[in-house]
Amino acid sequence: MKKKNVAIIILVIGFLLIVSGVTYFVYDNLHEKKVENEKIENSILKDYEVFREKVDDFTLNRATYHDEVLMNLFIETVESDYDKWIPILEEYTSSVDAVENASNNLKDLCVNHYYSKEDIKNKCQSFVIAYETTMNYYTKDILSFNDILEQYRTTAINSNENLNDYELKYNYTDINKDGNFVGKD
Repeated sequence: MKKKNVAIIILVIGFLLIVSGVTYFVYDNLHEKKVENEKIENSILKDYEVFREKVDDFTLNRATYHDEVLMNLFIETVESDYDKWIPILEEYTSSVDAVENASNNLKDLCVNHYYSKEDIKNKCQSFVIAYETTMNYYTKDILSFNDILEQYRTTAINSNENLNDYELKYNYTDINKDGNFVGKD
């Protein structure tokens, strides 16, 4: 009987040790996951602010492009204004490069990832929309610019053949593969 009681006590102690070990393991994993999620969420918040600033700069550069180039972009003005348009286009492209550089981490953390916190979810949705809009507006603008140059080269008498298309650095983008290219149309 004494041996049976000792065996039961050892089994109970063993069972309690196993249960407490499993509980600690689960708690520790949940805590680590929570800490990691908080780091990811803080990274999204911080990176989104930088990204948003770069998108604001892009918006200003696009307005300059619109006012200084697009409003004067006619076959008749290509030859006389081409040289002053190129620096504006280079600044415009530079602002898109800055958006692209600021988006690297957000692409990894936001695209096709889902978060339960509304603030993080909203930042990620805003990121996708702003990123696609930036890339697609830029692409559309450069293609339009180059289209006018092509029209100039094919229709203008004595057209200046040295007026090259502006290099298209980016293409239309659907970053989240939802079939919707925000800003393309």
